[in-house]
Amino acid sequence: MANYAGSLLVTGQAKLFGAFQTAELRYRRPATFEAFLKSSNIMFPDFNVLKTRDDRTVEASYTKRTSRALGSARSHNHTGNHGDSAILTPSWATKADVFSMSLKQADKNLYSIQEMFNNELFNTIANFAEGLETASASFLFAGRSGANLSTVEGTYDATDKVFKVTESTNGTRFAQIIKSNMDINKYSGQLDVFCDTVAFNKFVYQMAQGQANSTNLTFQFGGLNFIHCPDLNASFAGLVGAYTKGSAIAVPIGTYGVLPWIPKQNREGVDTSVNKYSTITNPVDGLNYGVHTYETRIDGTSVGGYTQDVSTEFQISVDVAFVQAPLSVSLTTTFQAFSLI
Repeated sequence: MANYAGSLLVTGQAKLFGAFQTAELRYRRPATFEAFLKSSNIMFPDFNVLKTRDDRTVEASYTKRTSRALGSARSHNHTGNHGDSAILTPSWATKADVFSMSLKQADKNLYSIQEMFNNELFNTIANFAEGLETASASFLFAGRSGANLSTVEGTYDATDKVFKVTESTNGTRFAQIIKSNMDINKYSGQLDVFCDTVAFNKFVYQMAQGQANSTNLTFQFGGLNFIHCPDLNASFAGLVGAYTKGSAIAVPIGTYGVLPWIPKQNREGVDTSVNKYSTITNPVDGLNYGVHTYETRIDGTSVGGYTQDVSTEFQISVDVAFVQAPLSVSLTTTFQAFSLI
């Protein structure tokens, strides 16, 4: 019940602990968001210094690829084109959660004021875990490439932006086809592969089919890091092709990331007469979040407190900019989507 009304000391009560309590407070670890954070460590090493306020734009320069066919002869008066560069401008969006506490709300309650605060804070952490995971998956899906150079063992659907692989003939080699397809698209090295639930389950099963099995499928999994992203289930099923047999988005590690930021007042710690700016470290993702609090006089009877009361308002926030490595070729991105049909 709201404002801890269900635990008022009007009847004999006990507190639920262990699995009974954790089941109610459960949340899913944000594996996709954590992958974005892990892949971010080579990007914008000084953006926190450059971004001095919420509304200040930060730009990053990069050099562009100039593709040319090789010539067939030497000449004494050869001429060439000049190279070029471009600008990437990350876009930060604020993610915030709020809660309130009355000074007197625990005076006639089974729970102490500290226990109430801990519960509010836990719920905020869980809300960020779920919200940032959804935001990560949405950016991943929306950013999938609109072109694919490969025509081998599959077909590219430009409408759905998906490279389609027939399960009945090549389903057990889906991972191998993803790797060779990315190689044809000129991506080498380690790949993060974000999977819907069906694809993730199939890959886990196939990885267990080793040398002791009649069919060894483990040869194809080197260099692939599989990440279960349940948000992709509805995303792929909602496309024109309604893909439900297993889908994934492969991304070269280091070509994507997320840039977290909070205002300098939070980082430095500032107190005014009624406002306090500070930080808190999120134990799930390890990031520092901005905390803003202020107090106001209230009649707290409607929120579990009492008539002459004080309400403390809390807001915890972080700004995030999801980024992917810029490509100068129209429609292409490093996020290549694959589906079994």
